[in-house]
Amino acid sequence: MKQLLLLFSAFSLLLTSCSSDDNSSSEDKSILPKTISYIYPSVNLGTNTKNTLTYDGNKILSSISLNSKVIFTYTGNVIAKQQLFDVDSKGLETKDMEAEYTYENGKLKTRVTREYFTAKYPNGQNIGKTIYTHVSNNSISYIDYLVNPDTKIETKISEGTFTYKDGNLIEDKNIRGVVTSTRTYEYDTKNNPLKNILGLDLLLKETEIASNNILKIKRVDSDLPNPAIYLTNYIYNDKGFPTKQTSLTGDGKSIEYEIEYTY
Repeated sequence: MKQLLLLFSAFSLLLTSCSSDDNSSSEDKSILPKTISYIYPSVNLGTNTKNTLTYDGNKILSSISLNSKVIFTYTGNVIAKQQLFDVDSKGLETKDMEAEYTYENGKLKTRVTREYFTAKYPNGQNIGKTIYTHVSNNSISYIDYLVNPDTKIETKISEGTFTYKDGNLIEDKNIRGVVTSTRTYEYDTKNNPLKNILGLDLLLKETEIASNNILKIKRVDSDLPNPAIYLTNYIYNDKGFPTKQTSLTGDGKSIEYEIEYTY
């Protein structure tokens, strides 16, 4: 998954419209991240990048780094599309990936991703589609498909269910073939750095984005003997927003990556 789909994929977060100890009706909705920097302890783990974000009010317009650009398109107050471009040393932009969204009754209905754009496949050679069903306020089911770029035939590849408590995602159960993967989440009570960006609370599977910040993810796969544990620590400012996020290995002894925020 590219950065976000793109920008936010490095976060282990699921943005929802929930409340916490640090959220109130008097909260300053103008607090938005201006830069997001990804820092890796080793080049084998990733490339250090700094993204600069631009806005129109609380609508995000773009996220730009040295080698990439993400552009957002809104329809009213919902995000209709985001596009990722690679940028070479001469400033030439090449579209790498895009995601389009449809909504029903103010909730996300479909997500279609496209990548590998060529003259033969101007709409993308690799196409994925997810359909969401809002079962209740605390449960959302989804089905993932691959779409043949020639025949447009959709082939089911997995299905799953999101479960929420107090507005936060607490479980994502996914079934792919004979393998079941279950992720459970634990949160702090502070503010997610992205929570005030308009429309992100509707993008259910963009990554795992939350109103609060995830402290622990436990992943259990039916075909593996042991669970995987992901731990994250934060440093907060006086408004309760993270200025630094440190993601650790399962034993909590090594750093996998860090994220720094300015507002």
